[in-house]
Amino acid sequence: MSANEYDDVLGLGKVSPEVLERSVFSLLPMEAEPTLDGGTISLDGKAVIAHSPSIGVPLDALGFFAFHYAASNVAARFGRPRHLVTGIYLPLETRERDLRTISRNIGDEAKRYGVTVVAGQTATYYGLEIPLITTTCIGEPVGNSVMPRSGDRVFILGSVGGEAVWLERLSSGSGNDDFRDFTPLPCALRMHGIPGVRLMHDVSEGGVKRALLEVTSANDCRIDVDSALIEYADGAEALDLDVLRAPTYGALIVVVDPDNSARVQDVCSELDVPASDAGVVSEGEGLYIDDERVQVGHRMAIDEVYGSFRKER
Repeated sequence: MSANEYDDVLGLGKVSPEVLERSVFSLLPMEAEPTLDGGTISLDGKAVIAHSPSIGVPLDALGFFAFHYAASNVAARFGRPRHLVTGIYLPLETRERDLRTISRNIGDEAKRYGVTVVAGQTATYYGLEIPLITTTCIGEPVGNSVMPRSGDRVFILGSVGGEAVWLERLSSGSGNDDFRDFTPLPCALRMHGIPGVRLMHDVSEGGVKRALLEVTSANDCRIDVDSALIEYADGAEALDLDVLRAPTYGALIVVVDPDNSARVQDVCSELDVPASDAGVVSEGEGLYIDDERVQVGHRMAIDEVYGSFRKER
C-alpha cells in the first residue's frame, strides 16, 4: 500500500478490520490474535492498575504520553508494567496516516518496555475536536509503598520545569521532540531495586508543589524543602512563572530512608538524570518550601497550551 493511500479519511465509528490490521495491530505489540469484545490474559495474585487519558498535545507526542502516563503510574506504585488496554478516539475527517502515527508511537514505547497490548477500541466520533487516547496499564507487583518516617530524605528526580520550557517553545512555533525525555518510567523502574525507598509519586498537574502536597496529604506527614537544592531545566528559571507549579512531567518524587540516599543518587547518575536531595520528612503535617507553608494553587496559564493543538488539514 502506498503512503498516499493512508491519506484516506476514516469512516464514522469503529474503524474497519482492514484499517485495524494495517494501521493499528501491525504497529502494536499484541498479546494475542485480536478477538471480539476484548482480550483474555492470565493474572496470578494481585495486579497494579493505572488509567490515564492523553489529549491536547501535538500528534507526534500523543502516543508517547498515552503510554507513559499510565505505565509510569504503575511503576510508581511498585509495579512492573506488563499489559496495556488502549482506546484511540478520533474526530471526524481524521486520516489514516494520523492513526498510524499514534499507533506507531504507542507501539514503539510498549515494545521498549516489554509491554503487550491486550484489548482496546479504535473509532471516530461526532463531538470530538481533537484526538483522545485512553490507556489502562496492568502491572505485576514487585514491592509496596510504605509510610514515610521522620528523617527520610525527599528526592526530586529529573530537571524541574522542562515540560514548561517545551510548551513555551511550542506556543511560539519552535517545537521539538524534547518530550521524549519527559517520562519518570526509567527512574521508577530502577527505584524498585533499592531497599529503603518508601514511596514514589510522579509530577503531573500542578507541578512539583502539587505533587509534594499530595504526598504530605496522603501520608499525614510534614515535608520541608530547600528550593536552592533543586535542579532546574535549562531555561526554566527564565520563565515568568512559579517553576515549582509549572508543568514538569517526567520528574519523580522519591522518599527514601537516609541510609540509602546514596544508592538513589548512584542510579540516577547511571541514567544521567539529576537527583535533587532537596527535602526531609519531619513530624507534623503540610508542605514547607524555604520555611513557608505551601497551599494548593490554581492551574497556570501555560497549561492552556495543552488542548490548543489542532491538526492542520
